[in-house]
Formats: sequence, structure tokens, C-alpha cells
Amino acid sequence: MVDIIEGYETEEQQVDAIKQWWKDNGNTLVIGAVVGLAGLWGWRFYNDSVIEGQEKASQAYNNMLVTFEAQGSEADLDKIQTFVTEHSGSNYAILASLLLAKEAVVKKDFKLAKTQLVQLQGQNSYAPLNPLINLRLARVEVELGQLTEALSTLALISEVGFIAKAEQVKGTVYLKQGDVNNARIAFQSAIDASKGRIDPILQLQFDDLAVAIDTEAAEPVLGN
Repeated sequence: MVDIIEGYETEEQQVDAIKQWWKDNGNTLVIGAVVGLAGLWGWRFYNDSVIEGQEKASQAYNNMLVTFEAQGSEADLDKIQTFVTEHSGSNYAILASLLLAKEAVVKKDFKLAKTQLVQLQGQNSYAPLNPLINLRLARVEVELGQLTEALSTLALISEVGFIAKAEQVKGTVYLKQGDVNNARIAFQSAIDASKGRIDPILQLQFDDLAVAIDTEAAEPVLGN
């Protein structure tokens, strides 16, 4: 406002300058103020809506869990699927999808488990969950006999905390493919990445493979 009245000596001139400036710019100011207030109100309304939606999703998720766990071994996976569909896009839908995939594996419905995990690959925006999703997907692909796909999925895992598990699964894949040398390398990599906290199953896999290799090497070659 100071800039507007600079150069005008009398108060009348200053008032006239202000009036003219308001005439030229007043409507823009009013519109800007209204838009600004509407934006502020809209943002608060959006925040309130998001919080309310999250609270409802949280309660619905807890209710679904209570019902699911109460059913025990007779639990119906359809209820989890319904929750995932109804709350698509929420973090709770991601948690429910992980639960659904896990329970599908328990019921040996590996196709359903893969469907959920593949969807999660595309929908999840929380990066720390990606290695968990990929590791579980690779294990399911092994169960389905999709060994090449499993190796491709494992190649997506680079997080230090998941390297040991990823290499262990990779070793299993190579064994199923009959590639003993790469299986040994993968199991050794898994042991190295474990940093002293070696999974007993991993150690057993490595020891059994070493015995098998030694036995094969010790067997005499029979001539014709």
C-alpha cells in the first residue's frame, strides 16, 4: 500500500490513488480472498474426511480381524476379500491383502495368494513393504512351480535386511532346477548375509547340499 501512495503529496491525492487502485484491483483481491478461504476450508474438510475415513477403515479392519480369528480353522477368506474390495486404496486394504495372501498359503490356495501379492506389487506405495511382498510372492511362485518367475521376483529385492531370506529362497529354486553349483553359492550368500544369525533351516539346507556334493564327488565312475 505504501508504494501506491508514494508520489502523491496531499491526503486527497493519496485517498484518490487508493480508491483508483481498489477500483482496479479490488475485485481480484476479493476473489482471491474467497478462493483462499475456500481452499483453507476445503483442505480442513479434506483432512477431516481423510481422518474420519481412516478411523472407519481401522474399526472395520479390527472388526474383520476379530471375526476372522474367532472362526479359527473354519475362517472364511471371502470376508477378507470383501474388506479389501470395499476399502481399496487404504493402508488397511494393504494389510488385509497381506493377511489374505498369508491365509491362502495356509490353505494351499497358492493361486489366490499370488493374485493378492501381484496386486499388492502394483498398489503398495509404502516402500519398506516392497521386499516383504516380493519375498512372499517368490515363495508362492516356487510352490506353483514358476521357478523362472520366482528368480525374477527375487531379483527385485535389494534391501539388506531381506538379502539372507531372498538368497535362501534362490538356493531352493536352483536346487529344484537341478543347478547344484548356483544353489550352493546362493545358500552361502544367505549365510554370509545372516551375519551370525543363521536360520537353522538354512544351515541344514547348506549342510545337506554339501554332503550331497561330497557324496557325488566320492562315488566311483563305473566303466562300461
